Amino acid sequence: MKKLFILGSTRGLGKEILKLAINEDFEIRCLVRDPQKVQKNKNLKIFKGDATNINDLRNSLGDSEYIISSLNVMRKNIFPWSKITNSKNTVSDSIKNIIKISNERKIYRIISVSAIGVGESINEIPYWFKLLINKSNIKFPYIDHLRQEEELKNSKLDWTILRPAGLVNFGRFYDVLESYNNNPKVNLFINRKSLAKYILKILDSKAHYGKIFSISKK
Repeated sequence: MKKLFILGSTRGLGKEILKLAINEDFEIRCLVRDPQKVQKNKNLKIFKGDATNINDLRNSLGDSEYIISSLNVMRKNIFPWSKITNSKNTVSDSIKNIIKISNERKIYRIISVSAIGVGESINEIPYWFKLLINKSNIKFPYIDHLRQEEELKNSKLDWTILRPAGLVNFGRFYDVLESYNNNPKVNLFINRKSLAKYILKILDSKAHYGKIFSISKK
C-alpha cells in the first residue's frame, strides 16, 4: 500500500481527500489538533498535535511516501473580517518543518494547496476580490500561502502547488482545468470532492513535479 500523510484532514478539502483515500489503496497518517473530528479506520493512524510543532510532525510523519497539505490560516467564520483562530504563519511554519523532516527521511513527494490570487495569479481574480483581500482578514492566508510557496520552490522536494478557484461543496464529480498564467481562462469555482480526486490522481505524476498552477472546474 502507498503510504500517505495528510495535513488539514478535519475540514473542507482535506476531509474530502481523506474520505477518498480511505477507499483506495493507501495506508494513511494524519496529524490533527482534535482527533475526535476524524472517523477511525483500519487503514488510518491519527496523531494529535500541530504541524507548526516540529516534534509533533516528526512523531506523526513516520515512513510516509507522499504528503498532502491543505492547511490554511483560519478565520472564526466566513465573514471576511472575522478573527484569525490560528497562527498567521501556520502554513509557512508547517511547510518549513515538512521540508526539514522530508530531507532527513528522504520523503520527496508533496502536493500543497495554496489559493488562486496568490503571487502572479492575483491577475486571475476579479478586481472586487482583490480589494476584499487587501481590506480584510482574508489577506493573512494569502500572505502565508505566498511564503509557503517560496519555501517549497527553494526546496529539493518533488513539489506541486495548486491554486484552486473558489471551493464549494455542491455538484457531482467532474474533470478539472489546469491553468498556467490564466491560460486557459480560470473558471470561478471547483468543488472539493473533484479537486480531492484530482490530487490523489496526480500523486505519482512526474509531469506535475515543480509546477504551480491554478485549478478550476473544466
